[in-house]
Amino acid sequence: MRNLTSLHSAFQHVKKNHGCAGVDGVTIERFEENLDLNLARLQDELERQIYFPLPLMKILVEKKNGEPRVLCIPAVRDRVVETAVLQMIEPVLEKEFEDCSFAYRKGRSVKQAVYKIKDYYDKGYRWVVDADIDAFFDSVDHKLLFAKFRQYIHDPQIQRLIELWLAAEIWDGTSLKVCQKGIPQGSPISPILANLFLDELDEELLRKGYKYIRYADDYVILCKKKEDAETAIPAAKRFNLFKLLQITKNSLRRKL
Repeated sequence: MRNLTSLHSAFQHVKKNHGCAGVDGVTIERFEENLDLNLARLQDELERQIYFPLPLMKILVEKKNGEPRVLCIPAVRDRVVETAVLQMIEPVLEKEFEDCSFAYRKGRSVKQAVYKIKDYYDKGYRWVVDADIDAFFDSVDHKLLFAKFRQYIHDPQIQRLIELWLAAEIWDGTSLKVCQKGIPQGSPISPILANLFLDELDEELLRKGYKYIRYADDYVILCKKKEDAETAIPAAKRFNLFKLLQITKNSLRRKL
């Protein structure tokens, strides 16, 4: 991030994702017209520590089930810087994540998660707890997340940037609102922060011996006995990570 090469690499990644413009109306194509100058300005702002992100642009997209999903989109310039930071911290944080998590990680997919569930099923784990974390991305406590992040990433500049991005202003078309909690979906940095926050849950449930698979804020726990499955959700709720979160969907199912 301290050189133009990393910013150029980050821009190419942003360009490949074909995202929309942010609040400033600058598209990827327009940003690229003066790419060297734009990246040089970003590098100068970062080196002098005068960089500040523009407000996020709040939009609604329709899920497959027809329900609206809220995304908060950074400006192209900010997506470039976030991606550059992501490329730096990903190798460090990835080493901390557990094999049970499959979302937002290179070389992992929903299909692999399904295969793992099938493997447990074939081994006799037929009682399944199916759960998700209600409004997870809107509920993450910033202080808890910052504390976790600083355990692994010690660069003060990167720490400052993470705090700026999480506490960014959000423009909904009529007014600005400061993000007091939660991880804004739509930012390049958000997925890895979500996995970092939930890593303690992964570790705790694995330590208890559960066959456990998580994809983002959805997860399943597989057990051989009904009574073991019935104690799984209370075990997750007792974990201190969930003092500020609430598990709202859970069910026991005999078959997958």
